[in-house]
Amino acid sequence: MIEGMVKDGVIEPSSSPWCSPVKKKDGSMRFCVDYRRLNDVTRKDSYPLPRIDDTLDMLTGVKWFSTLDLKSGYWQVEIDPKDKEKFSTG
Repeated sequence: MIEGMVKDGVIEPSSSPWCSPVKKKDGSMRFCVDYRRLNDVTRKDSYPLPRIDDTLDMLTGVKWFSTLDLKSGYWQVEIDPKDKEKFSTG
């Protein structure tokens, strides 16, 4: 899986200080990032996401709207180079 993502340009080697590999109960590594340490030092957003029912109510009477569903869409959002270390797993 990792080799495929490197080949596709989805991930790249890193030595981020925010690296936090996660071990499963069986001792194997889990492919994920533990953001708890980063969240502890991140400035909190003072504008939370709107409630889903309020958002859906806003669609009442509209003629056009669209949705976007991308496979692993979070890979397709470019990260500012100065912030890449925060999202690294290695």
